[in-house]
Amino acid sequence: MATVSETPTAQCSPLVGLSITTALVNGVQVPVACPAAWCTENHTTEDTRHAEDIDHAGDNVDLMVPDFFGDEDQVFAYAHLGQDVYSNDALMRAAHIRVEDGGGEVSYLTPDQGDTFAGNLDAFGSKIRVLAQVARGAATAAPGHFTWCEPGACVTRQGEDGPVTEHVGARAIVEAPEGFDAWRGQLFNAYLFADDSMADSGPRVSAISATGNGQTFGADELDKLIDQTAAALDQLRGMRLHIEAAQA
Repeated sequence: MATVSETPTAQCSPLVGLSITTALVNGVQVPVACPAAWCTENHTTEDTRHAEDIDHAGDNVDLMVPDFFGDEDQVFAYAHLGQDVYSNDALMRAAHIRVEDGGGEVSYLTPDQGDTFAGNLDAFGSKIRVLAQVARGAATAAPGHFTWCEPGACVTRQGEDGPVTEHVGARAIVEAPEGFDAWRGQLFNAYLFADDSMADSGPRVSAISATGNGQTFGADELDKLIDQTAAALDQLRGMRLHIEAAQA
């Protein structure tokens, strides 16, 4: 396939950044513009009546939901890249994201809106995990402990006024890559903690960095950390996609 070059006369052309391939139109193979770097439609076999009716779409990304009764998982929603190079709408002429839920409702997103939507999904996923932890802990929490306590991690020590239990939750750990100089081989280590004196104020988060330095966080500081971590993860995922594209 030949890639359309960005000549001075092509700067305003809708073909810039696209490739020329062939598609079946009224039984005839004709040259068409295609975002071939990600389009997975088979244009050579799917006959269309008009060239402007040719669809450009990438592979689906599926959001699966487990079946409550133990049968096969179901598609809750799916998304893919799309582009309509002949549309009258400039947003549709550019590469965009098409999201469809299980009921057939469709949403179109610009790349920036896709980032926002992905952030919403990350936040939603975190809240689902909290609900799962509460539901699980409601049935398994040991007497005198919190629903978030990690079994066997809590320690009872003798205080001035009697025994005091230090409650510890499951650790969120990011292991360091091989060769990375980090405390205990970890980039990040965080966990919930509380003792009996904090029953009314609630737990806090203890976080340890790659250097071994520690810090405790309340809700506001933790929110900032979550937002910054989510943004960094988005950037890392983007870097991974660029590596995949270069290797294709």
